[in-house]
Amino acid sequence: MSAWLRLSALCLALVSLPASAQVVELLIDESGDGAGHSLQGARGIAIDPHGNVFVAGMLSNNVFRIGADGKIVQVIGPDGDGAGHALREPRALAVDAKGNLYVGGVGSANVFRVAPDGSKRQVVDASGDGRGSGLYRPIALAVDRQGNLFVAGAGSQNVLKRTPQGKLTRVIGGDGAGPGRPLRRPNGLAVDRHGNVYVVGAKSLNGFKIEPSGKISQIVDQNGAGPGQTLKFPNGVAVDGEGNVYVSGNNSGNILEITPAGAIREIMASRGADKDVTILGAPTDVAVGPEGNVYVTRGGDFSVYRITRQGVITRLMGAAGDGKGHRLKGAGGVEVDAHGDLIVTGTGSHNAFRIRLGSSPDASGAGSEP
Repeated sequence: MSAWLRLSALCLALVSLPASAQVVELLIDESGDGAGHSLQGARGIAIDPHGNVFVAGMLSNNVFRIGADGKIVQVIGPDGDGAGHALREPRALAVDAKGNLYVGGVGSANVFRVAPDGSKRQVVDASGDGRGSGLYRPIALAVDRQGNLFVAGAGSQNVLKRTPQGKLTRVIGGDGAGPGRPLRRPNGLAVDRHGNVYVVGAKSLNGFKIEPSGKISQIVDQNGAGPGQTLKFPNGVAVDGEGNVYVSGNNSGNILEITPAGAIREIMASRGADKDVTILGAPTDVAVGPEGNVYVTRGGDFSVYRITRQGVITRLMGAAGDGKGHRLKGAGGVEVDAHGDLIVTGTGSHNAFRIRLGSSPDASGAGSEP
């Protein structure tokens, strides 16, 4: 699809969806649980098997659970596990099949597990695997179907694996896939149904696939999809059920798709055919729904976008937020729940929203402000 067609699709989506079709709900705001624990710098999102939504406050050093009934509870705070292991700058969250929540502290260089019963335990610290692969600035987490936890250390240039039994090993380090293919500042993680791990390097301008056997392959580099469609500062990665990988380029302002066969194409660009109209700019996060639609947040224009399999791009939400006075600033994380609805965090507005798509009366999509 050409840049002109992408621009046309976006503009058509904006004018064809009336504002009344927008179904957006505020889940949590800066007041947090309303009991003295505020939410500041909302970023990471996780959703457990029961539909509970977890939101991390990077600046308030805590994580909240929003239940299906709307009840909000702080599940971990600055004191971490309460045993001397503090939590600082939580950004990444992940949940396993048993409902255990994992929280990565970027500033405290550690990872906590919060069990469904509320008990907390530090499961990874700065020593990493204890064999020379330390952990510094854990910025992304992912869990596979077997309950293995993967932790990306942006400062330690590595990804660590922790088994359910507690064994820690390094699955990739700064040497990446070998000479000429290093890993620098890993900034996003994803795991597919086969246990393959995907990680993007923001500073090395590339992405890798790590198979369960340990084989490491570089699947995309700074050349992206070719001239004019390069990859700069990749900061997010997601994978669909068919093994297609989606990478967001923060500085290149685009979204790339890498097929299992290795074909790379740009599915969303930063600019239109006239080179003046910004469509995407700097994407913050990327997620993919069970139906194959790709969802993108962009912090700069406070927006959330959907890209369908047919290449239609729609702006689902803008700075107006829910349209009831709760605005969206600095759109951060995005995740898809079991109903196909979106959870979006506003890092600058210190809040989180649900955009109802799959479970709303009009599941065709939400409107947006122009």
